[in-house]
Amino acid sequence: MSKLLAVVGLLWVGWFIGWVHAHMTVATECRQLGAFFVGKTVFRCTSIESEEQEQPADE
Repeated sequence: MSKLLAVVGLLWVGWFIGWVHAHMTVATECRQLGAFFVGKTVFRCTSIESEEQEQPADE
């Protein structure tokens, strides 16, 4: 039973590391190139600024 839990735990850790890596890769390519590629498809990236950054401070 403990081996099964270890295998499931390691699979989950591997999945999580892959998920984080994929998101970091897409974010990096969007910042550098303005797009990312999946096969022959190009996805264009647009930045969405928060309202705090768009409005000037009332100081």
